[in-house]
Amino acid sequence: MKASRAPTIRDVAARAGVSIATASNVVSGNRPVGPDSRARVNAAIETLGYRLNRAASSLRGLSTKLVGFVVPDIANVFFAALAQGIEELAERDGYDLVLVSSSEDPAIERRRIEALVARRLDGLIVVPARDDTLARFGERALPPTVLLDRGEAGMGFDTVRAECEKGAYAATRHLIELGHRNIALLGHGAHLANIRARIAGYERALAEASLAQRSRICLSEPGVDRLRASIELELHRADRPSAIFALTNHAALAAIKAARGLGFDIPRDVSIAGFDDFDWMSALRPYLTTVAQPIDEFATQSWRLLMRRIADPAPSATEAIELPCALKVRESTGPARLRLRTAASR
Repeated sequence: MKASRAPTIRDVAARAGVSIATASNVVSGNRPVGPDSRARVNAAIETLGYRLNRAASSLRGLSTKLVGFVVPDIANVFFAALAQGIEELAERDGYDLVLVSSSEDPAIERRRIEALVARRLDGLIVVPARDDTLARFGERALPPTVLLDRGEAGMGFDTVRAECEKGAYAATRHLIELGHRNIALLGHGAHLANIRARIAGYERALAEASLAQRSRICLSEPGVDRLRASIELELHRADRPSAIFALTNHAALAAIKAARGLGFDIPRDVSIAGFDDFDWMSALRPYLTTVAQPIDEFATQSWRLLMRRIADPAPSATEAIELPCALKVRESTGPARLRLRTAASR
């Protein structure tokens, strides 16, 4: 039995009672179509089960209505939340989102981006594995592209970032105001500008409180287990920190696991403040004090910039947006105690 023919744009136009050009404009979004005609075309698409042949569209130089989103680690709840926000905006505007992960590896990232570009995407949003990796492509080798969360301004791409230095400063000041004078910083990724900015905010707050000499920066390789091992070394010391400022959600989880594994009460024995805010941080007691990044605004602003570039790809001044963070004070931070027990004395 001969398989039935897949419906074409000509079939959609005939069923909707419009011209082929009108039906094509509804599908591609290249030109505005009146609401009545658009509704009839969409109804015909639904009835016929029409699907746009994106490969053929790309060969004809038309919009593919595809946007790529490249993240370092899709298993990280921060990047997953960004993907969800951007996907909702893509759906609203009639785009499909292609999500890939670089696994924090610039070589993998390059291969993933090359594969996406080969599909003739309309645009890219990238959270780069390294701040400078996209500079190696050059903006002319890529479709309209926006750098999100990471990446340096001035490389020829629009950028959307958080005010990480200010957020880290606020968290460290909060701990200092609670009487903590021995505050350890826990994190990874110091090769990234956003992490360096958080370290700078921590150091600025210490310097203003005349505590610069007490800076305790604990950096490790990525991964909760590695981060936990790094901070456990500090918590075993006789002059152990009375507070920990964790630079990422993974670092915060590692600090909590380390403190609980050693039998420390949070915040009575050690206060913990984090960076990023997700449901789990206010689901288990004590609720975590943290610096919340504006994830919804990240998605909104990066999508806005990308749509602007897609609509007008002609070279123009790039835009660098920095969005404010918000310190959420909860139960995991408390006043410093005058006498602190060490893990060795337990």
